[in-house]
Amino acid sequence: MKKTYKDYITVLFGSGFARGLALLSSIIIARLLGPEEFGKFSIFYIIMILVWLLPQAFDTTFVRYAKAANSKREKNEFLKTAVFLKLVYFVTVLCISYPLAYFLANYCFHKPYIQFLLMASMVCGGFLSFLMSIASTFQEKEKFTEFAVLNTSYTALILCALLLLKASNLEFSLRNVVLIYLAITIAIGIISIMVLFKKIGKLFPLNAERLKISFSLGKWIFGVTCVYFIFQRLDILFLTRYVDLKLIGIYSASTRLIIFVALMTGSLAGVSLPKANAAIKSKSLLKTYVKESVISIIIIDIFIILLIIGAPFCIKILFGNEYLLAGIISRLLLIGWFFVVVYTPFSFLFYALDDSRTRFLLELLKIITAIILLYWLVPKYNLIGGAIAMSLSLVLNTFISLTVLRHKLTGTYERFKVC
Repeated sequence: MKKTYKDYITVLFGSGFARGLALLSSIIIARLLGPEEFGKFSIFYIIMILVWLLPQAFDTTFVRYAKAANSKREKNEFLKTAVFLKLVYFVTVLCISYPLAYFLANYCFHKPYIQFLLMASMVCGGFLSFLMSIASTFQEKEKFTEFAVLNTSYTALILCALLLLKASNLEFSLRNVVLIYLAITIAIGIISIMVLFKKIGKLFPLNAERLKISFSLGKWIFGVTCVYFIFQRLDILFLTRYVDLKLIGIYSASTRLIIFVALMTGSLAGVSLPKANAAIKSKSLLKTYVKESVISIIIIDIFIILLIIGAPFCIKILFGNEYLLAGIISRLLLIGWFFVVVYTPFSFLFYALDDSRTRFLLELLKIITAIILLYWLVPKYNLIGGAIAMSLSLVLNTFISLTVLRHKLTGTYERFKVC
């Protein structure tokens, strides 16, 4: 148990430092550009994050199977497969970036002037995705210190570049901010690709059996990842169509407080994934996993309660008086995250049970619920409606998912009953 908490604290510290740097970057951009320009940047940032994280399924699949591999050669074959799938994804993103950006800007968001921002965000996300492949090799070996340092490197470079821009004679404009993101992400992507090829050697020939196994699980994890991360940004994507960019900037400021919670749940996920695979091997290991998870859940939820109380004050201090409405929105969003924390560590048991399909369907149900609620509440209550819709869908999905997981554990693995 001590090792689990040590690993969790290591990942938490690394992720917390990285998220803290990202928050500082957001505060600098929000204060210097104002709500309207920050609203444009938020759309750019959200699409970049989505494109960056969607292929994380390939990295998760690598960790899942490499952890159980019997030899270094077998692990390398799974890594080679993950890199191949990531390259296919990257090339696809580059090819569709222009038509997809045009479609989103003109027909989905009804804001044609953000087309360049959308294209740039897709390119940034595509290059950054390779950094996660390197991070997965450390995660598989449970080298969480290296894992944390690697995840911090990108945000540190961005913050340093923004500070240099502010200190220089150049204009601190949205255009220059986007150019900074482009330059740094392209450089990181190229270096990451070079490191990966040094690890795997020749990409071809691929092991057909490893590719089949990885794709069999990976397609469902990819689906889970898609709906999971799209859901987290669905409110802003939905609001972009209905409200002006100044309000988008205010709503985006409210989501920045969620960073503190997301870093804790994200760190919990980083530790839980490899440990969940071992947890189902025996009843005692599963009980230990549940016990450790419950303790972590209680600690994080206490933090969320404190954050709900102090949200308006935090928004005022961090972003200024222009963003005061974001304090109320943050409180509503944090209520939903209170319940997300309860489910997060147990969600990885679906992967351990080789039942990614069920988790995908649960995530799909969550996003459908959110779309229905957003469609109903946003036209009536604008930003407040968006926050209520997101929190309510999180609460409902947590109870449904835990019920389904309990059924899976008691039905398929009778010896691992969780009472």
